Amino acid sequence: MKAKFFFASMLMACAALVANAQGYKDGIDFYKIGRLDDAQELLERNLNNAETNKAEAYYYLGQIALDKNDMVTAGSYFDKGVQANANYAYNYVGKGVLLLKENNPKEAEKLFKQAEKCTKKDPKLAIAIARAYYNVDPNAYAKQIEKQTTNAFKWNPQDPDYYIFKGDDLGIKKEWGQAAGQYELAFGYEPTNIESRVKFANVDFFLNEERSVNALEELLTLVPNSALVQRELAEKYYGASSIKGNVPKALEHYGAYYNNPNHFAKDEIRYAQLLWMSKNYDKAVSVCNEIIAKAETPANIFFGHRMKFYSLCDMKDWENAVNTGNEFFALPENEATPYLDSDYMRFANALRNADRETEAVSIFERAIAQFPENSDFKAHLASIYNKNKDYEKAALLRQQIVEGGDYTVSDLYQLGAAYCRVGENTQDEAVKQDAVTKARVAIKELLEKAPNEMIYLNLAARAEVLAENYEYKGGALDYYKRLLDAVNANKDDENANYYYQSVYRYLATYYKNIGQMDVAKDYYRKWLESDPENENLRKFVESIK
Repeated sequence: MKAKFFFASMLMACAALVANAQGYKDGIDFYKIGRLDDAQELLERNLNNAETNKAEAYYYLGQIALDKNDMVTAGSYFDKGVQANANYAYNYVGKGVLLLKENNPKEAEKLFKQAEKCTKKDPKLAIAIARAYYNVDPNAYAKQIEKQTTNAFKWNPQDPDYYIFKGDDLGIKKEWGQAAGQYELAFGYEPTNIESRVKFANVDFFLNEERSVNALEELLTLVPNSALVQRELAEKYYGASSIKGNVPKALEHYGAYYNNPNHFAKDEIRYAQLLWMSKNYDKAVSVCNEIIAKAETPANIFFGHRMKFYSLCDMKDWENAVNTGNEFFALPENEATPYLDSDYMRFANALRNADRETEAVSIFERAIAQFPENSDFKAHLASIYNKNKDYEKAALLRQQIVEGGDYTVSDLYQLGAAYCRVGENTQDEAVKQDAVTKARVAIKELLEKAPNEMIYLNLAARAEVLAENYEYKGGALDYYKRLLDAVNANKDDENANYYYQSVYRYLATYYKNIGQMDVAKDYYRKWLESDPENENLRKFVESIK
């Protein structure tokens, strides 16, 4: 009894697997919409399956070879198709195309007639012969094409292949609207026709994204196991900027496609990307691990590592992110799989969060070498140097950002502040004076852009205090008076009190130094009002009353 149950379960499992796939027919569908390499892969992948009609599969493999101008291979496939089933008409059509290409239309016509003997008054065969003539020379063989299309319509005016052929011709002429109309007629007569519906969706997508998606959604309900329809619908949602919730829908359909045995390894990365975009990080990591383990192509290994790394970063799993980042950056890169600036930025950030800042510095240095125009790397590295009190290196990077030309006022401010820090932290008088000079250049440009900006005026005063060796001789007096006017005009600013303290400290000390104590006392009192918790200042103010 148990054995019978097990056997029955196995049969059900096999049935489910078959129900989930269209086998070699998916390859035919991909061929019909012009995806030659995909079609070839699926036809070859399924060629030896028990349910595969080999005569038909060989015909389409021959057609692919024809489209790639490989006549020898095409002829070999058509011959194999005839050997597999001499009564399958279409391989004679394929062999006839080879004769047309050899400028031997009489012998080609004999093969077409031989094909017609296999299936009488068949509109699909008539369109296949019309395509044979059309693909070789539509002008030279216009009469033959007209004869075949007329017969096809006469034998069955509702056969979709007739309208698809007309739509393809209009598409080649770039008459997109009329082409879409012919495709719509085709699937109107045969709702399950995959080729016409997909071609309609591809043409219509640029005119009306929602209508295009709806056409494929309806088709998927009729042919739920089609790898082509699953993929096309997922891709349409992915690219549909006008459809709300398009990413979750793309993810849903890519999930179904991912589980279809006829999916392509190259598309697994898109699924992982959509999982990451949807913040389904655990699942993204799992899928990426599968991709990496299968190691089907170098590109899949590369992109699998990238998506896994990005997901771990966004999970803030810094230890595993760093480990995966190391694996990722150990992979060879080329034109097809280059490292991006975002890869470097994320890796450096992961290292910093994992308390491995020295390694982060190395990554930023590599990134700057590879992306010299990216100022963000220089700014981040400058911040690390500043944190580590390596002020000269920080200032050099800030200088490079500004010299690059594509800089902001924030970059100018950071440059001026960086040189102030250099001057404030050196014992070398020449280095200090050079830093002051360079700070002044940046500050001058800042104040030309915003002459009353408090933060810029404060920086300008800071540089002049440095220039006069903190002796408060009046070198910064003009800037502090301008800053006072600016703060008085912006008393509600969150930094106003800080600026008041800075201004009053300088003014009080300056007037004290030049012997004007009455003026100095007033500024000392204002300084204390802005800094009431400063007990040392309080004691001093009380001592000079």
